[in-house]
Amino acid sequence: MVLPGLLLVPMAASAANSAAQIVNCASTPPWCFSPNPIRITAGSTVTWTNATGPTHTATSDSGAWSTGNIGPGATSGPVTFNSVGTFTYHCAIHSTMTGSVIVSAAAAGPTNPPVRRLASGGGGPQLLIGGVLLLLGLVLLAARGVRRNRPQGAGEGIDKLAHQ
Repeated sequence: MVLPGLLLVPMAASAANSAAQIVNCASTPPWCFSPNPIRITAGSTVTWTNATGPTHTATSDSGAWSTGNIGPGATSGPVTFNSVGTFTYHCAIHSTMTGSVIVSAAAAGPTNPPVRRLASGGGGPQLLIGGVLLLLGLVLLAARGVRRNRPQGAGEGIDKLAHQ
């Protein structure tokens, strides 16, 4: 089945969660990389699967990486793109087959509020506040007890005498 400008899907590339593919074209040679460009985020990998009859490669124009030969029905090893930028590549066997990978910065993960860590002693600020309050309570109780048990002077505590 021939589509306008395309033949059936000959090669597929996967890039992280992208549905990138390599397809047959109606041009000469009848193969090309698609989408062109492949868009991924930094740290993602791309693999190419050859669904055509001839062997192909995906080879960096700068020589930084190559999939090596990808025979019919075979899948390349993953190529990881850690840096942001545009990376052009070609088929080393069919020089008119060209493509590019555009790598953007990885999306920021969900933002979580900072986690308050415990002090090196393990107690954190809550333990310190609790200790101060406990100590204050003990001081108040002791002061109340001292006031109750002190000897009474002249004219003090008359209202506390038992009636006869």
